[in-house]
Amino acid sequence: MLKLKLKELEMTLEQIERISELDVSLEQYPTSPSIAAAILFAAEMEHGDIAGKLVCDLGCGDGVFGLGAAILGARYVLGVDVQSKALKVSHKNACTLSVEGKTDWILGDVSSLEMRSGIDTIFTNPPFGIKKRGADLKFLRKALSMARVTYSIHLAGEKNRAFLKDTIQQLGGSLTQVETFQFPMKRLYKFHHKEIHFINVDLYRICTRGELNGGREER
Repeated sequence: MLKLKLKELEMTLEQIERISELDVSLEQYPTSPSIAAAILFAAEMEHGDIAGKLVCDLGCGDGVFGLGAAILGARYVLGVDVQSKALKVSHKNACTLSVEGKTDWILGDVSSLEMRSGIDTIFTNPPFGIKKRGADLKFLRKALSMARVTYSIHLAGEKNRAFLKDTIQQLGGSLTQVETFQFPMKRLYKFHHKEIHFINVDLYRICTRGELNGGREER
């Protein structure tokens, strides 16, 4: 039984250090603690996808998803990112939250990442593909090749949703849930004019190898 409340998880994740230097070419838009906490909490409470599981935070950045999963009782957490400076922040955050003993942070590009299958759950907030078309698909393909369950965030919209549903099916995945919400994008780069801008995104829960775990399969 999960004893930690959603608000407690959110407040804990608000303690972490965020990456100060972001690379626009990588479309780095950190996930807010409130959104990460809500996704993680629902993943555990509704599907049991975290506690006792091997979890991977793919494109981890400062590690907000991986750290939250560790707090929620993941057996072990692997964070993967292409930037060494991001991994340094992730490791520092793990020490701050006293979960360094069950986390590991791996330097690697998602395209060349070689990792055996067997991961239970992957959380990923990939590049949306605005700067480089299809950037998010690299993460999605890799995630579905490694994990039994994947939570992946993508731009909302009927056209993109239809394309991703077809892609997921072609990759052998079963789409069990799609949730739309607003993703806050703070003024992080010079071309940003607003202090904060909200965009609509979809959160996909995808199972492979028949691991539906009680999810609602989309048809």
